[in-house]
Amino acid sequence: MPKRFHLAWFTNFTAGNWSETFSHGGSPWDGKFFVEFAQAMERACFDYMILEDTLMVSEAWGGTAEMSLSQALQVPKHDPVPLAAMIAAATSRLGIVATMSTLAWPPFMLARVSTTIDHIAGGRFGWNIVTSGEDAAAQNFGLDKLPPRERRYAMADEYMDLVYQLFDSWEPGAVVMDHERGIYGDWCKVHPIHFEGVLQVPRPPQYRAIAAAAADFCAGRRLAARPRLCRQARRFDHRDSQSSRRHEAVPRRCARACGQVRAQSR
Repeated sequence: MPKRFHLAWFTNFTAGNWSETFSHGGSPWDGKFFVEFAQAMERACFDYMILEDTLMVSEAWGGTAEMSLSQALQVPKHDPVPLAAMIAAATSRLGIVATMSTLAWPPFMLARVSTTIDHIAGGRFGWNIVTSGEDAAAQNFGLDKLPPRERRYAMADEYMDLVYQLFDSWEPGAVVMDHERGIYGDWCKVHPIHFEGVLQVPRPPQYRAIAAAAADFCAGRRLAARPRLCRQARRFDHRDSQSSRRHEAVPRRCARACGQVRAQSR
């Protein structure tokens, strides 16, 4: 029997190749191009699509934003979360994973928006966990620079605990919709978590919205090994592209990283 495999697409709400054929041309920003794109993915039996995001305009080239802005390199970049809601409403089987940074989103807001879109999607929404990797992003949120990577992922681990507690704050059966008694919800089955209060929305159709994390180093693998994570074990070294012999080693390293994630998740 043929072995099944999974297909995913990684994209973002940007101008992309704005001057080429396969693009929405950099305008308008109504999201329709990406909705039609997602519908095509669904017809092609893709499992899910990830909407990437960053929170800054890069000044990596020459210390200014000139190259990024003049060549539309990852800018303009719109928020993937509203787009995820549009795609969710226009599809029926495709998983939609939006990137949300622990730097930018308070746990309560992330749990709330994830649960809302998961209801819109009928249990097909996920969030791609990132901690952001640029000091310029940190400066957009009142920080001088990012904490070290290992500390960011330790913070993300605690962050996920809070988000999961918020998901779990509504017990199964909390929504009763008893028309005879005029009672919508059983308040005894909705619990504060004594950190950020009570989530305002019923638990997601999936119980907890699926989360995704890149597992390209030790802290990332520990995060990816948490229950219900979509484990994207990603091991890539740019030097591997310099020879076919090295390039052939990439799948072996990826398999090794996958094995480490699975072992830690047990």
